Amino acid sequence: MNTGVRDITDRLTRAGIKPSAQRIAIMRYMLTHRTHPTVDEIYRALIDEYPTMSRTTVYNTLRVLVEKGCVLGLDIDSNNTRYDGFTEPHAHFLCKCCGNVIDVPLESALPLPAGMHTHEAQVYFKGVCDNCIKTNN
Repeated sequence: MNTGVRDITDRLTRAGIKPSAQRIAIMRYMLTHRTHPTVDEIYRALIDEYPTMSRTTVYNTLRVLVEKGCVLGLDIDSNNTRYDGFTEPHAHFLCKCCGNVIDVPLESALPLPAGMHTHEAQVYFKGVCDNCIKTNN
């Protein structure tokens, strides 16, 4: 995964997004943090380095990144939209105890009825993760 300024600038430009320092910072964060963050989590992580950045800037940048396919917007958590910089096909698991969202490999051979062509899929699982089960026993 290329996370240098030049690589991210090229990625944004290819997607039709005009690069700015804040957009590059948000995209770099998404590529280097596989934590499925919320707008607030990204904002808090970047505000010290970018003191003029607003939550609205983070929200609007993520909206554009999702529209252009650079980032996934996840509706797995009913309280917050979460974001994922890993755009390869995969599923997600939400732990109802700790709130973590975990990537889950998606089997490549999911049979669809004949004649159906998938353009996008969002598969969510919800339950309790291993760590919470071990901690609560």
